[in-house]
Amino acid sequence: MGYYARNRVTRLWSQPRFRMQPEFTNHCNFKCRLCPHSTYRKPSAGGNRFDREKGYMSNEVFDLFLANAEKYATTVLIGFFGEQLLHPKFEEFVRVFPKRKPYELVLFSNWSLVTRKNMETLKLFDNVRISIDASNSDLWEQLCPSGAVLDLDGAPGKNRYETLVEKIEYWLGLPDHPLTRLKYVVSSVNEGDREVFLKEWLPKMGPNDGVAMKSVISYGGVMRDSYMQENPCTVYNEYRMTVAWNGDCSPCNLDVNMDLCVGNLIETRDIGKMVKQDRYKQVRDGMRRKAGICANCFDANNHTESMEYPGEKSLSQG
Repeated sequence: MGYYARNRVTRLWSQPRFRMQPEFTNHCNFKCRLCPHSTYRKPSAGGNRFDREKGYMSNEVFDLFLANAEKYATTVLIGFFGEQLLHPKFEEFVRVFPKRKPYELVLFSNWSLVTRKNMETLKLFDNVRISIDASNSDLWEQLCPSGAVLDLDGAPGKNRYETLVEKIEYWLGLPDHPLTRLKYVVSSVNEGDREVFLKEWLPKMGPNDGVAMKSVISYGGVMRDSYMQENPCTVYNEYRMTVAWNGDCSPCNLDVNMDLCVGNLIETRDIGKMVKQDRYKQVRDGMRRKAGICANCFDANNHTESMEYPGEKSLSQG
C-alpha cells in the first residue's frame, strides 16, 4: 500500500464514528400512553417536557445528513421521535440511500401507514423494527390510542389492532423481507402479557427474525411508570448523534426535546467539526455529571432487562 493510501486509511480510522439517527419528522399519529407525544406541551410526570416545534426534514438537511453518514456513520437508525412514514418524502428519501453503504440502515415504525405498495421501499432496509406492545386489541388500544391504521390496500382498517396484525403477518410471509424485530416495551400496563405475546408471535417468525423486549423508559426524564428502574447512563459511553428534522444535533438518543443540542447541521455542515467544538465537550460533561435535564433521567436506556427472542418458524414451514 502506497504512502497516500496508508495516510488516507489512517485519517479515516481516526475519525469518530457514530450511531446516527435522522428524524424525518417528529410528528406522530399515535398518542401512546407512555410516550411523550401523549403529553405534548403539557406538564409531565417526569420533570422534563416535550414541547419543541414539530416539522419535517427538508431536502437540504437530508442531503447534509447523507453526506455526513457516508463519513461518520456505523449505523443509521431512522425513527428518532415520530412516525417517519408521515413524512411526505419518506419513500423518496429512503431510495436515495446508496445501495453500497458503509453502515447498516434500520427503520423504527408503528407500522400504521405501511401498505402493500410501500413495502417495496421498506425492503431496502437492512433491519426493520415494528412497535407492537400487546397480544390483543383491548390491551393495545389502552397503550396506543389515536390514529388510523391503514390496511394493505391503504384504506383505514375497521379494527386497528387486527389490521396491524394482518399487515405484520403479511410482511413476515414475504420471502425477501429484511431482518425484522417486533418491539415489545414492557410497562406496568402490559407486564402480565409478555408470555402470551411470545407464544403468539414467535411461531410466526423465522430464525432470522424475532421479538425484542425492553423495559419502558422515561424518554430522558419526561415520563414515569412504576415499572421503570434506575440505571446508569449508557448513552455517555456510546458515540451517538441524533439529527432532528431542522438540523439540530444531540449526542443523546433520549433527548426528545433536543435540549442537549451541540450545533445545527445547516450551520456547521460537518459533524466531525461539530464534535471538536466546546459546546459538544460541555454537553458530554453535563451528561457524565447528570447535570441539567440529565438529572431527571434516572433510567437511561435501561438495557438491564433487554431480551431478544429468535423466531421459531423453520424454513420447511414456508
